[in-house]
Amino acid sequence: MTTHSFDDWSAAQDYYFDNGLTDGLPIVPPTTERVQAMLDYAGVSADHDLGTEVIRQKRFMAGKAAVNAVMAGCLPEHFPVVLASLSAIADRSFNLHASSTSTNGVTVLTVVSGPYSDSIGMNAGVEMMGNGSRANAAIGRAVNLFKANFYGSVPVVMDNSTFGHPGKITFCFPENLAISPWPSLASELGYGGDATIVTAYATLGPLQVTLHGDRDPADFLTTVAHSMLAFGPGMPEIICVISPEAMLHIGEAGWSRRQVAEFLHEKAQLPVAEWMRWHRMGHELDHDRMVPVVADADRITVLPGGGMAGGFVSLISTWGSSRSVTRQVQIP
Repeated sequence: MTTHSFDDWSAAQDYYFDNGLTDGLPIVPPTTERVQAMLDYAGVSADHDLGTEVIRQKRFMAGKAAVNAVMAGCLPEHFPVVLASLSAIADRSFNLHASSTSTNGVTVLTVVSGPYSDSIGMNAGVEMMGNGSRANAAIGRAVNLFKANFYGSVPVVMDNSTFGHPGKITFCFPENLAISPWPSLASELGYGGDATIVTAYATLGPLQVTLHGDRDPADFLTTVAHSMLAFGPGMPEIICVISPEAMLHIGEAGWSRRQVAEFLHEKAQLPVAEWMRWHRMGHELDHDRMVPVVADADRITVLPGGGMAGGFVSLISTWGSSRSVTRQVQIP
């Protein structure tokens, strides 16, 4: 996809709509100057290699990423996060092709952890998964536009999801470090306290869980674990985003991120017989064997986030054979 010149804004919109190069919303025309500004800020050339998706043998390059970042409304300072996310989804273990062709309504979730998210104005508080933040919206949209315009994941042609997913326009948010009693996820994964990382997930829709005034983490996290049972056994991964009100009680109780994940894993299990009654497993002889929703606690990512009012947790399950992939953001 190359840049074009147009006489006016309407002509540009008509061109991109008519050629199926938008997500249904207007775009910012990707002029040569705007695209080059993205590349210059990140300090990369147009042919900088972000990785190759092996099924379709698509080589992800920074120039194509820059075009879609401009179209999505990104500022140049957003572009390093876009590059890291695209590098992540090119990784074989992310399984981009399979998730892009699924009928299950799968989208890319970009989670950012580290101080760079705050410096570029990402929103980790009120409405963090919704509208109102240019950085959240534009970064997530850039990833999805690239996925459609360059990779080819467009409705009917490749993407045949039954209902779709609103996150196919944008789904991106950062970890809320301001409310967290823990080191950043980036730090806990070994990237260092000053590092910023992106983790890309192939996700289904969020499930919001309401907590009913409990202050003991063991009580309200049991409610969360019971809600996880709705996902069924064998989930690849789950992201658990905990609101500040609940995080306050977790911090006061001295629970670590790991303790939360281990507690949820332990409580979100049922015997084979129960899963069979729910038609979530095939027949097995050992009806008493306990089967968890996710294989181990390492597959539960716990993140603080959201607005100060309201005791809620948002659970986001991942899809099929995809695994999350993390990349460090290369900050200029």
